[in-house]
Amino acid sequence: MIYLLYGEDSLSVEEMLASLRSDGEPDGLGDINTATLNGAAVTPAELEAAWSTIPFLADRRTVIVRGLLARMEQRRGGGARSGALDGEWANFGERLVYVPESTDLIFVDAAVNRGNPLARVIRPLSQVHEFRLPSVRDMPGWVRQRADKLGAAIEPSAISAVVDSIGNDTRLVDMELRKLALYRSDEMIRRQDVEAMVSYVREASIFAAVDAALEGRAGLALRLMHQFLEAGRHPTYVITMLARQVRFLILAKDLKSRGFAQDEIGRRISISGYPLTKTMQQEGRFSAERLVEIHRRLLEADLSIKTGAADEEMALDTLIIALSEASQR
Repeated sequence: MIYLLYGEDSLSVEEMLASLRSDGEPDGLGDINTATLNGAAVTPAELEAAWSTIPFLADRRTVIVRGLLARMEQRRGGGARSGALDGEWANFGERLVYVPESTDLIFVDAAVNRGNPLARVIRPLSQVHEFRLPSVRDMPGWVRQRADKLGAAIEPSAISAVVDSIGNDTRLVDMELRKLALYRSDEMIRRQDVEAMVSYVREASIFAAVDAALEGRAGLALRLMHQFLEAGRHPTYVITMLARQVRFLILAKDLKSRGFAQDEIGRRISISGYPLTKTMQQEGRFSAERLVEIHRRLLEADLSIKTGAADEEMALDTLIIALSEASQR
């Protein structure tokens, strides 16, 4: 069976992937019968060899391909622009029909454009699951359901504080809810708990780190970013938080240029409260061109980690220094 799992809601994507794996892998043999391929580098021949391998002491085998659709959007040349696969991938759709019934071939990606050339080939042959982020309006219900799933009780004002602090970043909300549930054990999660445990997401630290990095203050930016690492955060989490804020700034600048008021901008980009106010303050400090350049460098850092070109902490430090140097030109 072929599956296509993609969308901005990476938490739901990964949970769906985990569900498919648990359904298709017998106890004790999952790792043996699972292959995970890097879509940024895999060739059609390598992919075909992976899905053609016979399962070992089991009925099924799972092949997971991460990031291949995004790679097709980044390819240069007529194929990507015309909406058709080209080069060594030109006849990939014809090869897909030969995926054996004993193999679950799962393509996993973030949000992709509707005209993505690989998605157009995969969709007719697969089960497609697109996961969009819930709107900020729907997030209170999402938070309550998530807390119930974690076996945690949470009061309404605490839910409001979580949504105001984080918006609709489901992965980050889930991380913070797990931390809060552990902190409160079997007791009700209160607003005071959110303010104590999640305040750094809402308050100055990430915004100060963004300001420092974008304004060329490399020393301060590095110190603030490493505070996240010392608090137990993974470097990719820090890069994700930085990318999230830059994305908000790009969207806010575009919407503001088209005459939208702050409240409407917040509704459209799904943030409110303190994060919206601070984002609008930051937006005026950077040109659209500068923000696009920053976004490009963030993508390069993410790619260097995923391809193994640099370890996570080195990629983060290199990114901060590059952003600071660029701001001084």
